[in-house]
Amino acid sequence: MAAGVFSVLPANFFSPLSTINREHYAALLVLYYRLFQENTRGLEREVVIREFMNYLSLHRDTLAEETDDETESQSVTAVDERTIANRCLRRLINAGWLGEETLADFSRVINITAWGKPFMKALADVDGGLKTEYESHVVTVYSMLCGESIKNDGHHAVLKAHEEARSLIDSLKVLSQSIKGYYDDLNAEAIRSKAASALHEHYDLYMGEVLDKAYKRLKTSDNVSRYRQGIFKQVSELLRDDEWLDASAAKYTRILQTTREECREKLKFMLEEIRDDLKSVDPLEDEIDRRNAAYSRSSTEIIKAYIEPDSTVAGKLGLLIKALYAGDDEIRSRLAHSIYRLSFFSPNTASLRRPRDEGDFKAAVSKIDLEALEQNEREFFERMRKRLSIKKIGSWLDEQGGKDRPLFPAELIGSEETYIRFIYALLYGDSRNDFDYVIEENDNAAPGEHSVQTAGYAVPDVRFRHNKNAVTKDKT
Repeated sequence: MAAGVFSVLPANFFSPLSTINREHYAALLVLYYRLFQENTRGLEREVVIREFMNYLSLHRDTLAEETDDETESQSVTAVDERTIANRCLRRLINAGWLGEETLADFSRVINITAWGKPFMKALADVDGGLKTEYESHVVTVYSMLCGESIKNDGHHAVLKAHEEARSLIDSLKVLSQSIKGYYDDLNAEAIRSKAASALHEHYDLYMGEVLDKAYKRLKTSDNVSRYRQGIFKQVSELLRDDEWLDASAAKYTRILQTTREECREKLKFMLEEIRDDLKSVDPLEDEIDRRNAAYSRSSTEIIKAYIEPDSTVAGKLGLLIKALYAGDDEIRSRLAHSIYRLSFFSPNTASLRRPRDEGDFKAAVSKIDLEALEQNEREFFERMRKRLSIKKIGSWLDEQGGKDRPLFPAELIGSEETYIRFIYALLYGDSRNDFDYVIEENDNAAPGEHSVQTAGYAVPDVRFRHNKNAVTKDKT
């Protein structure tokens, strides 16, 4: 039976993160890890206790009573912050996250354990916001394989390059699957959500977590194409260089503790996998582009369906179903089939129509038919006149002073009508290249604040700036 993870980790390693105060234990571990990064040696116990006390004093109201490993009740109401800080530190030491050492001068320091360090780093990365660095992966692969280190320490260079190539592919897969997750959530929420929820999903969550943090950086980076051919060439040369393979395999045996031939094959396998990984980047990027386009299109259609339900086929079907179930005569009249002007069909329906001889295509059109046609035509042109086209929305922004300065939501939204115009401006700015305005995020917004309240509406915290280089087109 394999030894497994818990042959290294203590059995109760994850217990602090499974208690009722798990959020606070995670925060304390992140706090310690950041102090650890700022110091060249272990942290004195008093320093750790003092920082823990500062945190606990700010969050004492949210601490819950719990039982530690010795089943001792930990009251948070009858003791001071120092006592609670000592208890938290003792629990983290007992669980194996931290260790305590007494130095020759009798000072006590708190050290990080070897197995706890990667988990603390992961907690700190999640707490600080995950950032995917596609460029650094490719640059590192190139510098490892094409730099001077490949000559004398080839086994270390190949190991690091292989790790970075794997990380690049994993990051691209995560990005692709993240987009799919947002797409699935959007479709699941489409039926029961509102336009404001769809806007929050698109502009706050998707754009903030996927589009801005990952997708845009991926599409604006040319490092993959710039370095890839050089990497391919170097990999081919290394695979043909028997002298280098033998020398690197001999050094690699000290790490793997196996035969030189097995180390040689392992090096060749990693080099071939690096080459295959970089070749798979293009198909992954194509899949990411496809999923991003599908999400943006679906999100826009859902928002349009809520704002102007009868503008899409799906919206019309939805209104029709509501009309059939609710008996809404107003909606039913807007979605009239226009085949027969009858409320229902019956066996006598055919007798109500004037009989025609077979082949008689010259029969005069009835006055009722002409009136109905003229009425439909008038209603059509009235709808077209009222439609908020891209030209009308652009003119509306011009009237608000958009050609002279950026426009913010607070000055654009004052009523339900202007709110709808604002939503149309967001849609055109996000999906149309021929719109005269571009959408910019508010650089002065606080971290995590992606929306603002104005006139009773929650909208994205953005501004509209006139695009002076826009080509004038007929946008009616």
